[in-house]
Amino acid sequence: MTSLFPHLEGVIPDSRFGTLAEQAAAAEAWETPRWAARAILEAELLTRCVVDPCCGTGILSEAAVSAGYHVMPIDLYYWGYGAPGFDWFGDQAAESVGAFVADRPFTVFMNPPFSRATEFVDRAFDLGARKIVCFQRQAWRESRDRRQWWEAHPPARTWVCGDRAVPYLLHLSAEERKAMNGMQTAHAWYVWERHHKGAEIGGAIWKDMGR
Repeated sequence: MTSLFPHLEGVIPDSRFGTLAEQAAAAEAWETPRWAARAILEAELLTRCVVDPCCGTGILSEAAVSAGYHVMPIDLYYWGYGAPGFDWFGDQAAESVGAFVADRPFTVFMNPPFSRATEFVDRAFDLGARKIVCFQRQAWRESRDRRQWWEAHPPARTWVCGDRAVPYLLHLSAEERKAMNGMQTAHAWYVWERHHKGAEIGGAIWKDMGR
């Protein structure tokens, strides 16, 4: 495993997959840039309790912990951080979130799989989240297939990553990540607040925020 990033040394894929590459592709496990996780916390105030339902290597969770929040990091698979085996749509996750927040308001802070991102947001609200802060590429907002969903679920705020935020599949080596530097797509943070009313506000975050 010497070709892997240091944070994945010794991490073994789930029995359903032959390699971490297969697991990362199936889970759509993309690592959020650290600067983007820090910067959004300069722009948004979360609730005291924070749930990260697809914590991966812990980028979002660690940023939230460093900012003083009480965080529950879970994931379907193990990437060297947090508690694995949690299906966000299953009873175990619902029960664990309930026990963690103990009727206190909570925020879901996440970078979910692109193909299921709308479902992750719906589930967060179903579980009672006061606030949702979600990292996704901007193409998520552009699809006509999701038009009705967006019209029914307008975010309170959208924070465009002014400096291009480049996520990578979790298993990629440093050499592979360097080779992909030109393959950059636009990303943003989408923020929902329960009972929010009014127009959606837009803004931008930058690398020099949160240092």
